Amino acid sequence: MKKCYQCGGPVSRKIIDLELDEVVIKGVPAEVCDRCGEKYFDTKTATFIQEITGFVKTKRMELALPVR
Repeated sequence: MKKCYQCGGPVSRKIIDLELDEVVIKGVPAEVCDRCGEKYFDTKTATFIQEITGFVKTKRMELALPVR
């Protein structure tokens, strides 16, 4: 990807730390817009992120912890 779909700015490949639902996933490969910060993930990475957040939600429900 060369341009951001949101603002048209340039996009660079980076390794980022991603926080979702109070869970931090470190070392995530992403393409990030240099102008607006929009993040893009390949299919493999997006699937991994979904699996992690789904696992955390399930475990919170099992432990009766509040899900935000």
